[in-house]
Amino acid sequence: MQLLDCLHKYRFIILLKAKQIGATWCLAGDNLHLAQYLEGANILTLSKGEREAAESLGYSKFIHSMLPDFLRVPFGKEQESLLSFPAMHSKIVALPTTKDAGVGFGGATRVVLDEFEYHEYDKRNYSELLPAILRGGQLIIQSTADALKMDSLFKELYTAARHGDNNFYPMFFPYDVVPGQDEKWRETLPQTGLKPYMIACRFPRNEQEALKVENVILYFNEEALNELKNQSIGPIKHELSDKYRTVKIYKPAIVGNKYCGFCDPSDGREDPHAIIFIDAVSKELVAESHGKIRAEMVAEIFDALVRYYNNAFNSNEVNATAGGTVDTKLQDLETPNRCSRILATGKLDEKQKNWYTTEPLRRKVLERLDEFIRFRQIRIYNSDIIEELENFIQVEGDKPQAREGAHDDYVMAFAGVLETLKYMRLAPFEIKIQSFAYRT
Repeated sequence: MQLLDCLHKYRFIILLKAKQIGATWCLAGDNLHLAQYLEGANILTLSKGEREAAESLGYSKFIHSMLPDFLRVPFGKEQESLLSFPAMHSKIVALPTTKDAGVGFGGATRVVLDEFEYHEYDKRNYSELLPAILRGGQLIIQSTADALKMDSLFKELYTAARHGDNNFYPMFFPYDVVPGQDEKWRETLPQTGLKPYMIACRFPRNEQEALKVENVILYFNEEALNELKNQSIGPIKHELSDKYRTVKIYKPAIVGNKYCGFCDPSDGREDPHAIIFIDAVSKELVAESHGKIRAEMVAEIFDALVRYYNNAFNSNEVNATAGGTVDTKLQDLETPNRCSRILATGKLDEKQKNWYTTEPLRRKVLERLDEFIRFRQIRIYNSDIIEELENFIQVEGDKPQAREGAHDDYVMAFAGVLETLKYMRLAPFEIKIQSFAYRT
């Protein structure tokens, strides 16, 4: 009730909270109330991803379905990111954060920035959306804090609000506002695998725990990454990128050259796939594919790139379900020159043509990638890959990982292709020369 009271009292609210306390449900219900009973209401919820945006709108839909008939204002034509109420000329829009989210949205009755700490384009979105509510609209920012982010707009705004240095009304909700979540319950959380710093920021007792920042370093050499960034070039026009929208070609295949490729697969739901191909001698990126597509299509793209790059030496990860689907498809396609599974002994298992990433192997391939970056032995022409490398961190006492909200698909694919490259000398393979092939 405290949150609902404040929603109807303050124009600018910033909420620091524990996870799973029902704040998003509360806002979804109040958004629905505004849209149903305030003529011309224009409400925007911006979430960190597509799934979260759909969930936010789904909560409002569910609450609407539970209302008695006399309280239920009919929907207009239902859309994936929009709930409209034609009788009231009102709507609720739910979008994921992108560079252009909120651009041209116009005047808003309410803007909700949900889990704002984890928005990739937080500063850009904030500056674009702030004018939408300046003529009388309401801005609500809510989030848990990220213990791995020292400087974030969310922390900056919340801290300023606590000191009375901006217009936001600050609110804090600890983990125990939910019945049953007491200290005894909290003591069981380490058994779930959560690190102490994760528990502190996700289920804080107080503001100090919520806002504490861990000792974090960038895993890859910042100076070297800046140099790589300056070498960025755009992809060239190519028939493979015309055929497959996720493919980017940076260097065409040269007859007689040796190439190496690696695939970090996905099923197109949560994480994107990443495919990397490099020149085996110069270690420069020649092609890549990245995006959320089904696993069978990932395999088709990988096979096409292998064949285009002179039957490139290649391997693929098989850890998850998507990895198994990709691997089966590559077998059906009879993709040439697949590297045998790399054993702990450093030798190849001729029976298995794929890669299973254990934690020791993960550490090893990341160290190898770090070495190549520090000694400027690779060229990465895609600024998106470099940005992902910049968001790969080492938390004191924990394993290297992507920042929360960021991905590591490019990172692991590049690490994978460099590790696969080591085994070219162990396994004879065929290089395609026009319509001929020979063994090397």
